[in-house]
Amino acid sequence: MDLSRDQAAESLKEIERTQRRSAEANEYVYSSPQFILWGLIWMVGYTGSYLLPNYGFSHGINWLWFGLVVIGIFGSHVLGRRRIRHLAPEAVAKGKAISIRWGMTMFVFYAFIIAVFAVIRPRNPMVSGAFIPLLIAAIYSVWGIWQGLRFLYAGIALAVLTLGGWFYLYPYFLPWMAAVGGGSLVLIGLWLRKV
Repeated sequence: MDLSRDQAAESLKEIERTQRRSAEANEYVYSSPQFILWGLIWMVGYTGSYLLPNYGFSHGINWLWFGLVVIGIFGSHVLGRRRIRHLAPEAVAKGKAISIRWGMTMFVFYAFIIAVFAVIRPRNPMVSGAFIPLLIAAIYSVWGIWQGLRFLYAGIALAVLTLGGWFYLYPYFLPWMAAVGGGSLVLIGLWLRKV
């Protein structure tokens, strides 16, 4: 059976679409535990910030969140290593290079947040509690534009829920973010797993 030029071109396009969808699904499955981990961290952090409003702060640093972020970074590292350990050696080397880039990217984001807080010096911890999820929502949205629409939807959902809590449930913003912000990340992680 001979393929016409048009049939061969269409077959190649279909192969390319399949590869793209497969890579997108792989990215979703890889990201799923990360979303769940950070959703649980948000639940603990926002709940702790609400229940212990005068504790944990020293010179503008919330030590609860600092500890949770350290745990989250370590957990993300462990999850990343688990992902690459079963791969071929060349894929492991590529995975390590990507991990280093992600680590450097996270460092830049943390440095950016610290720099912004140094400049605007929020006196109300609620401002920090809204700014960071909105920044994360923007990151997820941009990531979704490049990597897969589910990440875009996750970013939009997180931004809408954060702004809704800020404007309509301000006295309960911290528990709102614990339940809805952290909870939405966990649900998104479970949703990404079902690709």
